[in-house]
Amino acid sequence: MSRIRPVLTPVLVALSLLMVTTGCAAGLNAQTLKPYAPADGVMANSGDIRILNALVVVADDSSGTGVVSLTIVNRGKRDDSLTDLTSPDGTVDLTGRRDLPAGKAVRFGATTEPSATISDLTKQPGETITLRFVFARTNPITLETVILPATGAYTSITPGPVTPAVEPTDTPTLEVIDTSSPSPT
Repeated sequence: MSRIRPVLTPVLVALSLLMVTTGCAAGLNAQTLKPYAPADGVMANSGDIRILNALVVVADDSSGTGVVSLTIVNRGKRDDSLTDLTSPDGTVDLTGRRDLPAGKAVRFGATTEPSATISDLTKQPGETITLRFVFARTNPITLETVILPATGAYTSITPGPVTPAVEPTDTPTLEVIDTSSPSPT
């Protein structure tokens, strides 16, 4: 019995240290295993498609129109495309090429191609909005994201007021005619 005790003590000490150093949150529910978006928008996945930092930015002009700002990443080996974007909280206008090339990221914003705007918004800044993305090859993604005002870092996302172009006018030009006589030398 005395021979087992010297061997068993270091093993018990090692097991105790292992349990203490692994932490309480280890396992299938560990915080490091949960997705985290270090931004104001939200992220979502479906198959090889990942949506990053999705949010809607509205102008201060009470127009009820917002710009969808996000990035769609196709992590697969086959091209896909965004076939539709809808919201029960407004009317979505999706413009531009909707191709999602394999292994690439496609950015949506106020001045990007493609782009998406939402008019007739029924929600205000600070509230959440539901967006539904439909793809050609991947299952649809429905997410809840936030509506933000176009202030601070988001000022440039919503286009400002349109400045009318200055058109040239047919303004008469003044032609100077020299009528002085040459002076004698």
